Amino acid sequence: MFTYKFRMNFEDQEGFSRDIELRTDQTFLDFHTVISENLALDPATECAFFLCDHRYRKKKQIHQHKPENPPRKEEDEDNPVPARLYMEDCVLSDYIDDPHQKFLYVYDLRREWTFFIELARISRAAAGTDYPRIAGSVGGIPIEISRRPIPIPGELDDDDDEHADDEENETMLGSDTEGSSVFGEEDMDDMDDSGFYDDSIEISDDLDEGKP
Repeated sequence: MFTYKFRMNFEDQEGFSRDIELRTDQTFLDFHTVISENLALDPATECAFFLCDHRYRKKKQIHQHKPENPPRKEEDEDNPVPARLYMEDCVLSDYIDDPHQKFLYVYDLRREWTFFIELARISRAAAGTDYPRIAGSVGGIPIEISRRPIPIPGELDDDDDEHADDEENETMLGSDTEGSSVFGEEDMDDMDDSGFYDDSIEISDDLDEGKP
């Protein structure tokens, strides 16, 4: 089994990035889950992935929630085409056709908080490791989009409430002490296409055999 490593950056916060690893047979719903859990995003807020070209121009949208009876385009017997793509149906390996494949992850489709995602490397899955996982973390959670605890009325006085807010902001803005410099040897800044293609050539046959 092989894995994809993706680098994710946030458009409105410099110094923020996440390295995320998923198995090639996992779905965009798995991808969404690991992002939302790591950033403490509100699960009730609508979000989506967008398949992009090399300049991050949107091509297709992958929707979060699949209705019970999704609408379909006109279809023929040989080639039924779904009207929409849904995270739970979309396996990652079916949408990777470029060594630097790019996606957008948009949280809150009304406000469009946008994360830029790029494929960094394909490698063998580590034995005993659970995927998806956060492989590298730099910068605090973007506080303007993350959920905050709602204080219970009467539990804190004004001074304590102000102090609690200060502690919360410090926590959410602080860097990950264990992961602040964790990117491993495959830092995307040090990659070149030749290294990627060498790996890709060696594993291409195995990837084809491992597809469900």
